[in-house]
Amino acid sequence: MAIFIHSSDKDYTYTELIESVNQCQSYRPMCQTKDLCNYFVNFIVALVSNSSLILVDADSGQNDLPELDFNQVNTLVTIEKTNFTTVDELINAVLNSTSKVTIFTSGTTGQPKKVVHTINTLTRSVRKGNRYKDQIWAYAYNPTHMAGLQVFFQIFANQGTLVDVFNMSRDVVYQMIDKFSITHISATPTFYRLLLPFERIHESVIRITLGGEKSDSHLYESIQQIFPNAKINNVYASTEAGSLFAAKDDCFKIPKDILNQFLVKDDELLIHKSFLGESSSFIFDNDFYHSGDLIEWVNKEEGVFRFKSRRNELINVGGYKVNPAEVEDIINSLDGVQQSIVYGRSNSILGNIVVAEVQLTLESMLTDIDIRQQLIGKLQDFKIPRKIKIVKSLELTKTGKLKR
Repeated sequence: MAIFIHSSDKDYTYTELIESVNQCQSYRPMCQTKDLCNYFVNFIVALVSNSSLILVDADSGQNDLPELDFNQVNTLVTIEKTNFTTVDELINAVLNSTSKVTIFTSGTTGQPKKVVHTINTLTRSVRKGNRYKDQIWAYAYNPTHMAGLQVFFQIFANQGTLVDVFNMSRDVVYQMIDKFSITHISATPTFYRLLLPFERIHESVIRITLGGEKSDSHLYESIQQIFPNAKINNVYASTEAGSLFAAKDDCFKIPKDILNQFLVKDDELLIHKSFLGESSSFIFDNDFYHSGDLIEWVNKEEGVFRFKSRRNELINVGGYKVNPAEVEDIINSLDGVQQSIVYGRSNSILGNIVVAEVQLTLESMLTDIDIRQQLIGKLQDFKIPRKIKIVKSLELTKTGKLKR
């Protein structure tokens, strides 16, 4: 029987998954565990019994999510036993579940917000068929968040194999790719930048998907070097709406049949409420939700746009607006830079100054002065960071994205 999960310490087959699900007489509505197999068994048991779930990270506590009662973590609730005999039966039960699943935004720039989804909204982007079978996916997302759930459903719906690489080191990720002949990787740009610099090719990977953060052409080129057989897609998704559309480069295209379900107001993308989960935090503008994403049209009639930044990440420097993603793109393109994070720091004269934390490649000898010198002429003066700090690593959110 096919392998469902490859982890660092064990393999878990679909046969074992069916046996575990059939043996369960209870589930945990708010499950907290670091064991990926236990997590997904509980998740699937809840779905096939049409029970509700609240997904919390293994290391979350009351301070992280004050609206939850953490005394209820891992409390068992009785359910009716199931009797699945085939994987297809189990998959159909999961995909037709009436469960409601509560997830939380990543908290990249603030307090996480609660969003309640149905299986229909979580599986909107799932594709099924023979062409999707026998795929081996590097599982590089947190399983309690939107991106991790969507990759899980794509793998599970087609009886694929999941290889756990979330939060693993560069060397371990490459070892897992080679050991299990991974064919698909879906991860944040931050994950891929940690795989740099290029050392040798890995031919088994045929599909690369990026999402969750702004990427750039330099990163695409580097990824293509490492995975020369891979097609690269960029996915536009959010916790509020799930996956909406994809791009082959940095330009996204809204399909014509849903183009009227999106608006752009003051450069911000607005999404019709029919695409969203449920949340008390949503504020609508005539049935449209302010995504917070600033975009620029490449071809408005065709629905082609380019992502610029998050509205709440813009830095006001003496009356000028600085897009931190633009500054990061330039810094990341410098030889010797692994990745960077740019943010604003309060200043009594200018309101804010631009600050950058920069992680270098292992062999790099760059200094903050070197970096600032190389930015002259590539960025306007007010966009050049006034403070550049060389760091060994950058802080990440629970979803593996850079934390501002």
